Amino acid sequence: MQQLKAGSRVIYFDILNILAALSVIFLHCNGNSFKFTGDLAWLQAITIEVICYWAVPVFIMLSGANLMNYREKYTTGEFFKKRFMKTVIPFVVWSLIVAAEKHISPFETGFKVFINDFVNCKIEAVYWFFIPLFAVYLAIPVLSCLKDNRKILWYMALGALFVNSLLPSVFSYMGLTWNYSLAMQSVGGMLIFTILGYLFSATEFTKKQRLIVYALAVLAVLVKFAGTVILSYENGALDKTFYGYTSYIAVLQACGVFLFFKQSNVIKKIAENPKMSKIISRISACSFGIYLMHMTVYRFLRRFIAEFHWEWRLIVPFLIYAICLLFTYLLKKIPVIKNIVP
Repeated sequence: MQQLKAGSRVIYFDILNILAALSVIFLHCNGNSFKFTGDLAWLQAITIEVICYWAVPVFIMLSGANLMNYREKYTTGEFFKKRFMKTVIPFVVWSLIVAAEKHISPFETGFKVFINDFVNCKIEAVYWFFIPLFAVYLAIPVLSCLKDNRKILWYMALGALFVNSLLPSVFSYMGLTWNYSLAMQSVGGMLIFTILGYLFSATEFTKKQRLIVYALAVLAVLVKFAGTVILSYENGALDKTFYGYTSYIAVLQACGVFLFFKQSNVIKKIAENPKMSKIISRISACSFGIYLMHMTVYRFLRRFIAEFHWEWRLIVPFLIYAICLLFTYLLKKIPVIKNIVP
């Protein structure tokens, strides 16, 4: 199946980008999932947590799908310049904006503490995502040299799934200690999603292969939900055995979601509608800005809306998304300022 495009954009990339940004907001409005109560509200929160957990891995998959072929468009120097302008500058500027919002000053904390908090994303905790993202960018110039050797990339991805994601979890379930020295060092951290994003975007899967991916994704979601609920009730506290963005649970779920949207007939119809495709592309282009400012809007709204009620979990995420979308769209119209919401 050919990539579903509108102009130079791939429509299912844009839709995944939009839904991933919204899912991240749902996760961050779902804090009571970490406070075990065992009641219906907690079960609702756990359901949201499990359903939306794919968002961060898919963001990294989209980076791989979009950037692994950068050498066909520009040089490695230009690649790093573009990444610096699109991610490093916004990360620095918005960290400083949040520091000002929270009244965190290096003159009060001391410059050493301030820099430490800045580098380790303690000023805005949700910005932790930038650090593995930067690590991915550093690896892409090497990985991109392998883009035409998909057998090697599949070996790396499946090897990492087995020894980095699956076996450590299996050993943990058995009460054993996994020796992390036995790992695919070349595919450490979030790099597995970078490779899988490229492979899933560039590979044509048979119907049987797609069904296998979907079945594994659904099974992973069910295992995480059932395992988390059962073990949490047994322990009287949230059990995070099945958590972790590099666990096999997250990998399988993200792959299932990515492939589902790639193969969707609905998205194919959207791609054939120029007006709808243009609207989706414009909304998608605001996703990074939405991510950067959503916690600031979150903290503003909680002055007026009680946290942890069902409204906060199910309605407020849409409100936060809409406000951030509007502000990002407007900021993109302002010269210079637009660089902080690329």
